[in-house]
Amino acid sequence: MPPSYPARFHPVHALVARRTGMALSDLQCRRLDEKLAGWGGSSVQRLLHLQSPEGSAELAELIDAITVQKTELFRDEAQLEALRAHVLAPLVARERRPLRVWSAGCATGEEVATLLVLLAEVGADPASTVLGTDISETAIQRAREGWFSAEQLQRVPPALRERWFVSVGPGRHGLVPALKERGSFLCHNLMDSVYPSPVERRGFDIIVCRNVLIYFSPESFTRVVSSFGERLAPEGLLVLSSTEPLLNTPPGLRTLRFDEAFFYGRAPPEPPAPPVPPSSGSGRFATVGSGSGRFATVGSGRFAAVGTPGAPLDVAPPPPPPPPTTLAYEEADSLFSQVLGWATSHTQPGPQTEETLRRCLRLDPDLAAARYLLAMVCEQRNAPGDALSEYRRALRSLEEGRARSTPFFLNNARLQVACARAIERLERAGGPRPG
Repeated sequence: MPPSYPARFHPVHALVARRTGMALSDLQCRRLDEKLAGWGGSSVQRLLHLQSPEGSAELAELIDAITVQKTELFRDEAQLEALRAHVLAPLVARERRPLRVWSAGCATGEEVATLLVLLAEVGADPASTVLGTDISETAIQRAREGWFSAEQLQRVPPALRERWFVSVGPGRHGLVPALKERGSFLCHNLMDSVYPSPVERRGFDIIVCRNVLIYFSPESFTRVVSSFGERLAPEGLLVLSSTEPLLNTPPGLRTLRFDEAFFYGRAPPEPPAPPVPPSSGSGRFATVGSGSGRFATVGSGRFAAVGTPGAPLDVAPPPPPPPPTTLAYEEADSLFSQVLGWATSHTQPGPQTEETLRRCLRLDPDLAAARYLLAMVCEQRNAPGDALSEYRRALRSLEEGRARSTPFFLNNARLQVACARAIERLERAGGPRPG
C-alpha cells in the first residue's frame, strides 16, 4: 500500500515522497522548492517530466537534495560490539563458510567499511562479502572511490585503524586492498519491488539498515522491513538503529534482545498454543526473566527484573512529580527494562505496556526513551494528539539536556532526530500544532 499524503502537499513533493518512502520534513520540502525554483514550466509540466524516462536525471537530483549522505565509521559503537560479540563471532564459528552481508542505505560507504573490518576481526571466511546500496547515485559513486577523511575515521579504535587502513592520499585513508575488494556497491531504491539477493540464493546472513527508516512513513517502514525479512537467510538477522520502531514487530520477524542492543530474526513457525491455566489476576503479561536458547538474554544488563505492575491507568493527569531521586531512577529503569522485555515476547503492545511506561515517567519525567515509546504506543492505538504531546515532551527534554541516556537508546542525538521527524510527520498529517 503506497503512503498517502495531505492534499496541501505540492504534487512534486508527493512524487518524491512516494519514490523515496520518506515522510518529508519542512526542511526537505524547502530544499525541493529551492531546486524547483530554478526550473521552468508549470507544476503539471514538471510533474509529468519527472515521471517520464527523460526526467529521471532531474528526479535523481531532487532525491539527492533531500537524502542524508554524511556518516562515519563505527557509529553507535555499543550496538556494533553487540553485533560482533553475539552475532558475527558465533556465526563465523558455527557456519565456517563465506557470509553475505547487506548494508542498505550505505550513504558513501562508511558502514560497508565498518562491517568488512568487523568480519575480518572475527575471522570470517576471506570470501565473505558486504554489499552496499543507496538510493543516491552520487553517494554510490563516492562510496566506490573508497577513501575516508580523518574526521570519518575518528571513532575507529587505533589498533583497527593501524591494522586495516592505509593512506591513499593527503588526509585520505582507505581499507587495505584485501578488504576493499570484498565490498561492492549498487544504486538501489528500497521502494522498488526488486531487491538484491546473494548469488547463492539462500538469503543474506545479516542485513544492516541503520538510521534510514526513521525518515520513512509508517506504511513505507512496514513494507521495507517486510521485504528485508524475505531476503534473510533462515537464521539471518536484521539490524536497525535503536530509534527505529520496536513495539510493533512486523509479521514474520521476532525481536531478539542482547546486552544494550536489539536485532530482528525470522520468526519460526508458531507451535499450537498450550491450554491457558486459570488467571492469577496478574495481567496478560508474564514476568520476563532470562530466556533460553541461542539469542535469549532478556533480563541481562544493569537492569533488575521487576514484577508485573498492576496499578490502574490514571484517568486524570497526575500531580507534578517531586524531583527524581536515585531510587526513583532505578525503579524507572527497571520498569523501562520490563517494557523492552515484553517487546521481545509480543508483536503488539498491550494496554499494560502504556500503563507501565506512564508509571516509569512519573518516576522520571525526563526519561526520553520511555516517552518516545509511549508516543509510539499512542500512535498505535490511533491517538495522534496524545502521541504528538509525548513526542514534543521527549524532544524538549532532549533539546534542553535533561534526558538521561539508556542502555537501549544509546544515542540521544539520534533519538532527538527521531522525535523531531515524528512530530513533523504527525503535524503534516493534520495533527495540532502547539499554541
